[in-house]
Amino acid sequence: MLESRVVQLDHQHTDVSRGNSDMKEFKFGNTTVVIHSPLVHMNTDEKKKWFQDEVEKGNKVLKQIVAAVGECYRIP
Repeated sequence: MLESRVVQLDHQHTDVSRGNSDMKEFKFGNTTVVIHSPLVHMNTDEKKKWFQDEVEKGNKVLKQIVAAVGECYRIP
């Protein structure tokens, strides 16, 4: 039998919503794409710097994305 447990917090939980400040919405036909990232508000130079900094830091996800894009352009 499942037993229910209650965890008492020493403080009240508050939800901190980021709002729409880092959100940008695009419409493609009947599809809506919502991007939650500060990158959508950066200019080209800021984006380049961000990517260079992340590659230097060794961002694994970014490296996987770069490899996947490279595979798309690979000629069999």
